[in-house]
Amino acid sequence: MAHRPPTGSASPQQEREQAEEEAIQWMIALQEESTDADMQRRFRLWIAARHANARAWEAIAHVHALVGQLEPAYAIRTPAPSLPALPVPARLPSRVRARFTAPVLLALACTICIGWLSAPYVVLRLRADYSSDTAQLRTISLPDGSKVELAPRSAIAVQYDMPGERQIRLLRGEAFFSVTPNPARPFRVIAPAATVTVLGTAFDIRDGARSGTYVSVDHGRVRVDPAERPGHGGILTAMQAATIDASGAFLRGALPPVAVAAWRKRQIIVQDESVSTAIDRLRPWFGGVILTRGDALPRQRLTGIFNAADPVEALRGIARAYGGRVTCVGNWLILYSQE
Repeated sequence: MAHRPPTGSASPQQEREQAEEEAIQWMIALQEESTDADMQRRFRLWIAARHANARAWEAIAHVHALVGQLEPAYAIRTPAPSLPALPVPARLPSRVRARFTAPVLLALACTICIGWLSAPYVVLRLRADYSSDTAQLRTISLPDGSKVELAPRSAIAVQYDMPGERQIRLLRGEAFFSVTPNPARPFRVIAPAATVTVLGTAFDIRDGARSGTYVSVDHGRVRVDPAERPGHGGILTAMQAATIDASGAFLRGALPPVAVAAWRKRQIIVQDESVSTAIDRLRPWFGGVILTRGDALPRQRLTGIFNAADPVEALRGIARAYGGRVTCVGNWLILYSQE
């Protein structure tokens, strides 16, 4: 495999991006022809040619070291297949030699991660009446004139054939509802941790894989009932919000008008949330896999406004504030690690 020589005018950013691209190419080439002595010699020369090359390869090796500790959101917890090891080329630098299986493991691990992300979504689409894709905003008009706006990677099931109510199930993600009043048929949204009942209002509801169900009201009134503790919820009015966790705990709060469903303007507004929760909220906007490393991420509290349309830059902004590191492998993998 050949690599492009760096041009004299290449910026450090361009050199790094080129090295990352070449590292991925080496990953594939070494997997396919691991016993080719000439290829191993050229790989050693590539590693030694530029500091950027060694850094790019080290990033892949770093991911290899983390694979056993990481899990993407929405993972199906099934046993992973056994991972084959490549023969270790003789006379490679010890640091590279010790981690030479990184390309294969990284490729397979990312394939498994992508499979974990996509397989449940395929099943979910069969249950859903409406769904949205990565970074897609979608608006649906319901038969009674109500409207639903779906955030990226979200899905709902609609049941309007019940005589006493209109029922929506939030199967995944986040949705903003503008409900047409009908006192004879209350409008209910059922999420994993809570049920929201309204007559006429506009509100947002988000199902967080780890943070529970979050409800915020733009105008009108809604009643929120925790699934695990019926009757222990409460009424929310305009500019109020509540989080309901898996145990049924109900935590009420207030918020500015711009914070209700800010994702409709491709903004992620974080108010005293953990860094890990904020990263979870960016995942639907990125077409690949975001992996995290760091025991403090669930404890670090974050407040800020981030551009959801550029999740890489948003993650870099979080990293700058908390001393983290963002490593991109092509446009399909982001590793956020705590320094």
